[in-house]
Amino acid sequence: MPNIYKVKFTHHTHHSYAMRQSYFVREGVEVYRHPEGYFVVLEFQGKMGKFRESFYINELMPIS
Repeated sequence: MPNIYKVKFTHHTHHSYAMRQSYFVREGVEVYRHPEGYFVVLEFQGKMGKFRESFYINELMPIS
């Protein structure tokens, strides 16, 4: 069974500093882990389809 994690995504915008500090949590499925554990690649389901993004291990919140 694949590992599923929650990660915080920030709203990337050039507007106010306060808006850049907001975030939302998404769940992603691990599709790749660096052999030495430096980072993982998670796959997410978006409005336009699936997308992948890499994260450092300490940025992840495991789902039990």
